[in-house]
Amino acid sequence: MAEITVRPLNEGDARDFQDLRLRALKEHPEAFSSTYEHASAYSLQFVADRLRLTAESPYNFTLGAHLQGKLIGVVGFIRMTREAARHRGQIWGMYVVSEEQGKGIGRSLLIDTIERARSLSGLEQIELEVVTRNDAARQLYASLGFESCGINPRTRLVGGEYLDDERMVLFLQGR
Repeated sequence: MAEITVRPLNEGDARDFQDLRLRALKEHPEAFSSTYEHASAYSLQFVADRLRLTAESPYNFTLGAHLQGKLIGVVGFIRMTREAARHRGQIWGMYVVSEEQGKGIGRSLLIDTIERARSLSGLEQIELEVVTRNDAARQLYASLGFESCGINPRTRLVGGEYLDDERMVLFLQGR
């Protein structure tokens, strides 16, 4: 099997990121709070600017998993900025292309995310939300130490169906 490389994305990755993000939103609209229609309206320059700002930030990052130079997975991390919430960070936009799922790529992205987050001074916990019917993702998160901390009912309305989110948290330091 070819080696997977995980690295932070930057503005030069805008086209690949936008293509992958749109694919994720089209194939799995239930998994994201954004929609394909909304995200497809973003210009390539807008996407590049967001990736540039994220790459320049000491607290936020977007990681990409590459297989033979092709972007096949992404995950984002953002640290809360308000003083009372600076101890928290959040994972967003986790996605691996369907033909590469189940091969440890999502795990690699998350392990790298957790390691990078641990290096941020004062960060105590990482949070995420996952649609409750996504058992594979929920199991992956739990296997890395994320704990359930509640259900947000009806967080999304997709195709006329309400979906619930499970909130999960990984404590980097004792509670």
